[in-house]
Amino acid sequence: MDLHRQAPRRMLPPRFLVACPFPATLGLIGAPRHALRRNTALGAGQRPGKRDGRRLQVASNRKARFDYHVVRTMEAGIALTGTEVKSCRNNNVNLRDGFARVEGGSVWLHNVDIAPHATTARYFQHEAKAKRRLLLHKAEIRKLDGELADQGSTLVPLAFYFNDKNLLKVELALCKGKNVRDKRQDIKERDDKRMMQRISKGSY
Repeated sequence: MDLHRQAPRRMLPPRFLVACPFPATLGLIGAPRHALRRNTALGAGQRPGKRDGRRLQVASNRKARFDYHVVRTMEAGIALTGTEVKSCRNNNVNLRDGFARVEGGSVWLHNVDIAPHATTARYFQHEAKAKRRLLLHKAEIRKLDGELADQGSTLVPLAFYFNDKNLLKVELALCKGKNVRDKRQDIKERDDKRMMQRISKGSY
């Protein structure tokens, strides 16, 4: 009897080797099902729910940049219900008439229209233009409260987006209103820029 003889290697049945659509995952046989799914669906170095620093925009407020001078911007969290988050994932958000105020030591978002979720029962639906709390640090809220005391200053939402951690965020801007002359100047600069682009492309 040869004691140095190696044990025969365990081979997979031929029919399994033919039918398996993922030959690269044969080394995971016997592993938990969730581990197999994670290794086949995600690339190397990726984590579930991550977007590698990119943000997924839900809605933007282009009108705000036309009506206001943006002094500075900041990122704020927002407290929402489940149906509101689902509607945001479907891009059913309108920021056109939205604004924010400091009330009772918190920042509240007003007049932002988040449409009801299409497949949710009426009893569980949210109010489309409900007042919603923005999540900021206390020091930032106190600073905003002082800045809003200046005449003509206001808080305007510029965008809703999901960040790289899959959390919904609001791009909030401290703005000052433009007068008619400023708006006309913006229109003239925009038209001149379009004209130059057409000339450079040879389409004019």
